[in-house]
Amino acid sequence: MSSDRSRYRDCVIYQDGDTQFLGRRSQVDTTPQPDDRFHVVGEGDRIDLLAYQYLGDPLLWWIICDWNDISFPLDLPVGDTLRIPTLERVMLTVLD
Repeated sequence: MSSDRSRYRDCVIYQDGDTQFLGRRSQVDTTPQPDDRFHVVGEGDRIDLLAYQYLGDPLLWWIICDWNDISFPLDLPVGDTLRIPTLERVMLTVLD
């Protein structure tokens, strides 16, 4: 498949005011919190769909990647447990 057809091609990784970046961004604090949720990866799970399910926005897929040290989000091993922050924590600490 051609890379220009990738669903991640136009994802915004970081937004600062009206400026959007697809490159480096500030380090995100991923310290485990008592309100973190956990998801066991099942067959057919996709990181963007998990972001939509837990965070309400598929474009926040990179947050789940950061929280779990995932460098290749298209290959989620079935049976792995992902730690997912609450939307409230994301709004307060990442998307402020």
